[in-house]
Amino acid sequence: RRYSSFFLQATMSMFCCDGGPCKNGSKLRSDTSGPAPIVPEGNQSRGQQSLPMLQDWDKLGAREKEQVQEKLESIVNAFARELTRGKVFMKLGRNGRLFYRLCTLDKQLTAFSMHIKGAIVEYPFSNMQHISFGYDLTDFTHIPVSLPSDALAAVIVMDNRRMNLVFSSPMERDEFVTCMLVLKERHRRSNPEGSAGPSADRR
Repeated sequence: RRYSSFFLQATMSMFCCDGGPCKNGSKLRSDTSGPAPIVPEGNQSRGQQSLPMLQDWDKLGAREKEQVQEKLESIVNAFARELTRGKVFMKLGRNGRLFYRLCTLDKQLTAFSMHIKGAIVEYPFSNMQHISFGYDLTDFTHIPVSLPSDALAAVIVMDNRRMNLVFSSPMERDEFVTCMLVLKERHRRSNPEGSAGPSADRR
């Protein structure tokens, strides 16, 4: 697979008023464990919306950057609308077992929630420390003998706890990580201070 930082560069630049280098770029890069894959031209996700296959964000003109940012924002907004209605993801539990979980976003886009045994466990964006590609098995009580490909995994780290998710394709995983990073940054900008402690799925 070929990789490029273009997708995340577009994400970071979307928050800059002039479309130039973003002072928050290093912060967002630290939230990922590796570079984001190039989005294939054939991707028709989100109602025919896809980012073009571009190798170097810095070489784009101001208008091209604006067009890419608009596309990315449209993809993120569609992602948020879909997740607000609810979507099932596969979660890797600390005991090494995989569970299907219904996940949602609240309408104010302040928290990612997971339905567990009839209860709703909230993970506020304000308490998300990292959203990364791949697994983080640091606090696992049992390490599985085999796991789905690392290319299908993403992890949300909150208060030193890890929530490992497994997706049906690398493209779905990449979209989830990128859109969640954008939503996390949006929330940080609109709520610069204060946060509430999250509930935790210790399973």
